[in-house]
Formats: sequence, structure tokens, C-alpha cells
Amino acid sequence: MREALALALAAVVGVAPASVPEGACEVQDVSITWGFKESFRSYISGSIAQGSWEASGDVGYEIPHFTLTGGTGHVHAARDEGIVAFEGGIVFSGHDGILETSLQNPELIIIGSREATLMFDVTGDTMEEVSVNQPDVPFATVTWGRGAENVVPSDGVWSVEGAQVVLTQQGSDAFGTYPAGEEMDPLSFRLEVARGCLEEGAIWWIPGGMAALAVGASALALAIQRGRRSRGQERP
Repeated sequence: MREALALALAAVVGVAPASVPEGACEVQDVSITWGFKESFRSYISGSIAQGSWEASGDVGYEIPHFTLTGGTGHVHAARDEGIVAFEGGIVFSGHDGILETSLQNPELIIIGSREATLMFDVTGDTMEEVSVNQPDVPFATVTWGRGAENVVPSDGVWSVEGAQVVLTQQGSDAFGTYPAGEEMDPLSFRLEVARGCLEEGAIWWIPGGMAALAVGASALALAIQRGRRSRGQERP
């Protein structure tokens, strides 16, 4: 699993966010909304840790969410590959400086249909007093269902609401506090590209529905035909 993820990330990260590959759409505007983890924020700001957090650069904070804006990058027209990179980050601190962990230079890397990886450079000291200095950590997986996304190609807008975010093993090792597989707060994002650049979203029920109608029509026609033959045989 790790090898497959590494290969997928290498294929995408191999192209710098500033360069847009052929067949891709340059990101003109982007916003990401994410609370990180509500229970962790409550712990940091509570009476035990007596700490705080600070957002900088492209990252802001407005209760109860961190917001990422001003990023650069690209996404393929089919929305199954791409990268959006931001500057700045978040610093969590508490316990009179014993805990101080910095998550910097976030990147949202699209690695498949309705799947992405959230990357950070992680430095500082964890709650277990372990010093960390790890760039490009695949911090968490981001996944969403078909019903969570909305694509408007005529406006060049792709948005996802309430994607599931799960801490990876690498994220757990770098951040501490939570084990791999820990569910973080949901994440939402909105990307804008040139109008008409994105492909139409597949309407999954039309092919199946048409097939069902075709099968139903064939069955009805066959039943009528058999009924006519049966009535014809019964006639004297």
C-alpha cells in the first residue's frame, strides 16, 4: 500500500505546481476548509495543555476551521490527478513549550477519482517529547463519495463537501498523539479553473437506467409476442 502511494505521489509531485502539464487545468482560485481535529483543538486550548495555535501565510483560522487560500497548482480535466500547494501553515503549542509542532507548506494532491493526500512538512516536538523534522509527510488521506462533489464545467468550478480525512501511518509517526487510521475533521474544498476545462461529471444512473429500460422493453415485447402466439394456438 505504501509503495503504491509513493509511486502515485511521485508521479504527481514530479511536476512542479507552477508548471501545468498538457491536458491539465491551471488552478485560478482555491479554498480549503478544515478543522484539523476538534477534540485536539479543545485539548490544546483547555486547562491541561493551556496552549494555542497560530496560522500563517496562506493558512488562516476562523472558529472552528482553518482555511487555506491563495494556493497554486493544477488539476487534470478528469479530476483524477493534480496538486495544489500553499505557503505557511499551523503551529500547535502547549504544556509550557513541551509540545510545539509545526505543520507547514500544505499540499492537496489528487491521486485518483475521489481520493487525495494531504501533505505537510512536520517539525517540532510532539506530546511524547519526540523531536521531528520531516518534509513532505503524507499526513492524511482524503476521500469522498460521488454525492459529496459538484462539478460545473461551464463555470470551471469543482467543489467537495465533507470529505473524510484519515491519519496515515506517516502522519501518526510525525505528529504523535493519534494512531494511524484516526479520523480527523471533515475537509471541504473548492477549485476554480478556466471555464470549460473540466470534463463533465459522469451521471452514473443514466447508462444503468437506459440499460434497464432496454431490458424491460425487450421483456415486454417478448411477453406480448408470446401472448399473441398463445392466443392464436387456442383458437379453433
